[in-house]
Amino acid sequence: MDYFDNNKKTFLAKLDKSKKGEVDQRILPLINSLNAKSDFYTTSSCSGRVYLWKGKGKKNEMIWLRTSHDLIKEDFFQIKEKGQVWLRLEDFILHIACRNLETANLLLERVRKLYKKSCILSASNKILVEIRGSEFVEMPLYEDGKLLFNGSFSWLKKEINSRLKSIWKKEKELGKIIK
Repeated sequence: MDYFDNNKKTFLAKLDKSKKGEVDQRILPLINSLNAKSDFYTTSSCSGRVYLWKGKGKKNEMIWLRTSHDLIKEDFFQIKEKGQVWLRLEDFILHIACRNLETANLLLERVRKLYKKSCILSASNKILVEIRGSEFVEMPLYEDGKLLFNGSFSWLKKEINSRLKSIWKKEKELGKIIK
């Protein structure tokens, strides 16, 4: 067993350390497909999500108040909190360790048709490719319980759900490319 194969075996045996504590069911077939290939293994992933948060905006300094990896209902937005509450929609993201630069570049050639911002994140210790969508929404929603958004929750729900569906459609196309 070489260095890459040993790292892959060790990494895939570890417990999930994400905030959610488990892999999104929606992205599992794609992850399993990649992990079954000898030249790749996934290190982190998200199939797209929407959440309400407060804090400073840095990953480790924000409090997630409500999160969904599925379509939402209007009551998702109804929350009572002091301070500023933000709405954020994040696109699909996948981190993949690659055996070498050649396999990383081959993967990038194929996925950039769908995800133009994909790149090699690291090439020193571990060759890590990031596949990332560009769908993103972020806006302040409340300030000390007062609604800052003057549109309708019905419209906002439709907009967020439409974007989530678009994210998941591209993800399915990626699954076909990976196979």
